[in-house]
Amino acid sequence: MTQSEGEMPDGLPCVRVRTQDRIAVLTLNRPAAGNAMNTGLLEELLAALEKLAADPELRGVLITGAGKAFSLGGDIREYRRMLSSDDFDSVAYGDRLTSLLAGVVRSVRGIGCPVLAAVNGQAAGAGFSLALACDFRLATRKASFHFAYGAIGASTDAGMAWFLPRIVGYPRALELLLEQPVLRAAQAQREGLVSAIVEPGELIETGLKRLRDLADAAPHSIRSAKRLLDRSLSSGLEECLEAERQDFAAGVASRDMRHGITALLDGEWPDFQGR
Repeated sequence: MTQSEGEMPDGLPCVRVRTQDRIAVLTLNRPAAGNAMNTGLLEELLAALEKLAADPELRGVLITGAGKAFSLGGDIREYRRMLSSDDFDSVAYGDRLTSLLAGVVRSVRGIGCPVLAAVNGQAAGAGFSLALACDFRLATRKASFHFAYGAIGASTDAGMAWFLPRIVGYPRALELLLEQPVLRAAQAQREGLVSAIVEPGELIETGLKRLRDLADAAPHSIRSAKRLLDRSLSSGLEECLEAERQDFAAGVASRDMRHGITALLDGEWPDFQGR
């Protein structure tokens, strides 16, 4: 991987992951570029998320950005460099970027534990979409959400057209995508796009506390809730009932459910192990 494709000037990775007490913090790490998503960052991000999605021990994932921005979205400087030659295969390049973004979104949605976006600054374009792909969003009062696509004559990507109407409703989503306003933190909260607004110095700890609180829940219950709600938005009642039947049957067969029932009847707090 060349420096222009993904590495920081000092050789640091574009994505950092640290895990403690079964909670992972993933940080987009191109602060000088506003954590813009060039090819290299997307490759690293996809690899990191696939690894997290495959870890059955995780109880929470927090995604944030280094520096002042969450992510400015696609790296328009890379776009200009790549598209400056008439001989460049721009279609293949566009396909590569959107394929990487699609993989990122699928991996975020495939993580079985709660995923929280800690939006520390500007989230634009695909950066906005990445935040929407997470289960929850916390923001600082300095955060802002920019659709940004119209500014460069682009269409939505990274699932924006799927997530936005499910959060704000179809009519409002269409209005937002046509008008493309900048949503400051307070308005984003009113729109239902963020759960809470906190001071910048409290963002990460507040997000981690929320994930720690959820970490005590039975992993099967968390995974099932995420999976069933995702399915319910695009399936009929009968399909939902069948999916619930399968998940409940799997839960009955688990040690966690037997332990939970015993703990409840004995007046004790359950210690779910994900088994």
